Amino acid sequence: MEKIEIIKDKSQLEGTGYFELSLGKYKRVHWEDTSLFFDEEVFGLIEPVFDRHVAGYDHYDMMDANAEAWNMIIKDLLELKETLDNSQDINDIFNSVGFCFGGTRDYFATHFSQCKSDLSVLIEELVVWASKNIKQHGHIAVLGL
Repeated sequence: MEKIEIIKDKSQLEGTGYFELSLGKYKRVHWEDTSLFFDEEVFGLIEPVFDRHVAGYDHYDMMDANAEAWNMIIKDLLELKETLDNSQDINDIFNSVGFCFGGTRDYFATHFSQCKSDLSVLIEELVVWASKNIKQHGHIAVLGL
């Protein structure tokens, strides 16, 4: 499993297998300097939140999410962070975190303390970034694989 983190510097990207959160509506442009990037396996951990709140969500498509959707995403992310922070083992989060690959779930379970901490930090960083930027841009596009 890749390190559970947000990639903010696109020079760190290897290949194209990343999710991108892009400011504003989707402009048919990728790899923007102001975007956040996530390894597929890492984004999968929070993907259920996006699936619930982004209209027409598709793992492989480009979607615009407005302020209303982002407010719900932020609310759910904060609830997920609280669940993580209060969890003792993988069973406490099994229905809250997305595991798009069996190996991801197994790795998370084996390295539970570090993974839950890293995911909690990722969520906190994402919530701060999204809360600030959704007010300014009105939309944040979710660019799937």
